[in-house]
Amino acid sequence: MRNSLANSIIQKAKVDPNLFLIVGDAGLGLFDTFQVDFKEQYLNAGINEACSVGMAAGLALSGKKVIYYNIAPFSLMRPYEQVRNDICYQELPVIVVGIGSGLTYAPAGVTHYAVEDIAIALTIPNLQIFSPCDANETVACFEYAYSSNKPSYIRIPKNGDPIYNKSVDDITKLQEIKMGESKIAFVTHSNLITEVMNAANHFDASVYTMPFINSQFNYDDVLGKYQYVFVVEEAFEYGSLGSYIREHSKINVNKIGIKNHFIHKIGNQQFLRKLLKIDSRGIIERVKDSM
Repeated sequence: MRNSLANSIIQKAKVDPNLFLIVGDAGLGLFDTFQVDFKEQYLNAGINEACSVGMAAGLALSGKKVIYYNIAPFSLMRPYEQVRNDICYQELPVIVVGIGSGLTYAPAGVTHYAVEDIAIALTIPNLQIFSPCDANETVACFEYAYSSNKPSYIRIPKNGDPIYNKSVDDITKLQEIKMGESKIAFVTHSNLITEVMNAANHFDASVYTMPFINSQFNYDDVLGKYQYVFVVEEAFEYGSLGSYIREHSKINVNKIGIKNHFIHKIGNQQFLRKLLKIDSRGIIERVKDSM
């Protein structure tokens, strides 16, 4: 997903001289050619998150379409005040990119996890939030955010994830990934979809992704026909997509995610998914307990 996003940024820079990319000492190797080919449209601001967001806002006010690229905890959470006041309050066309969604950066520890970022982002007015499940959704989210001229936050893992959404239509809608025969539906986002697909096969359940987290989509139209709807996330249960759907629909949503707490255990991403019961086996157990 990261490479697909970088390629989309490069392609857009070729046709739009107003694109400006700010990185926070991240993306090393990823934007090496960008620095050479578009040196007037690039700045590595270093480990200086608040200042980076402030510069992004200033450039946007001068007519630039700015992308700020950094690891998720340092692109949104550390400079929260600047994202809130400098970008979103003024409704500036800045795209904040957060690399390493969820537990991607395990075992770096809690400082590098992005499990509360959606909950934080949902509190900020005017901010569009995107969490694609694969490279195709990543490109679609970027194109939508870039053309919308609104503040946006795109959170993605790194690379190597398979393609699940082979025909992205309208990124504002639920994306049908698998249609099952049972009365169970899973809704998910980001690359946890791999675990969700395995769990869905156990129940012959349908699977949907929602790459545009706070889209004004009518969930009742699609999910109202199911007896059980489970929103499964590699994010905090309280305050993420499951909470958003509960607030914006009449559906009885069952949330499966990470309990809101600090994760003290250290291990790789698969170890933590198993520990937190958001791997496929844990999802199956939690669904059975809820039915």
